[in-house]
Amino acid sequence: MVKVVIFDFDGLVFDTETYDLESFQKLYDKYDVAFPLDEWLSSIGSSLRFDPYELLLINSPDVSRDNIRAERSKLYHELLEDKSPREGVEGYLKRAKQLGVKIALASSSTRSWIDYHINKLGIGSYFDYICTSDDVENVKPEPDLYNKVLSYFQIKPNEALVFEDSPNGSLASIRAEIPCVIVPNETTRLLHFDERVILRLNSKKDMTLDEVLKAVSMK
Repeated sequence: MVKVVIFDFDGLVFDTETYDLESFQKLYDKYDVAFPLDEWLSSIGSSLRFDPYELLLINSPDVSRDNIRAERSKLYHELLEDKSPREGVEGYLKRAKQLGVKIALASSSTRSWIDYHINKLGIGSYFDYICTSDDVENVKPEPDLYNKVLSYFQIKPNEALVFEDSPNGSLASIRAEIPCVIVPNETTRLLHFDERVILRLNSKKDMTLDEVLKAVSMK
């Protein structure tokens, strides 16, 4: 029986990944530099393995890092304006509360990043526990975040269910031995996912939370 549902945040609850990518692509276009898409995609759901500003600074030596970061931040927040959680997310959160299932959030991002976005979206009160990169030594694809959630609730892996959108995130769940449902976004839908994921949805509108829980229980 699932006692805790665990949500990733970036790209799963709120599609920051697509807006983040678009903001950097716009910035690279402005400076006429080819965007390193493959490197970017390989880092989704984890911590960036490369410095996305470095290539811009090499090609634009007269521009400071602070100025480029400010430009990128402005582009990102313009893209975020009036955006909502991904389709079906709030329905899942509300239904989990009705069922008495605990809700956790496990993210490779910082706590300040998560707090800013969930407060802006007005969904912070749904989460019984939030675990971020501030709380662990290793982020996804390592299992530390998910293991910490299991420890907090004192539950076994088969008593939890993870919702993820990225290969790195789903691999972290698999390494923690927690069943994982993937709901890729526009940026991650063409990436390769581990075959051990238990279910794939295009959107949370594809199945209700009750239907997902039933399907998982039959696996």
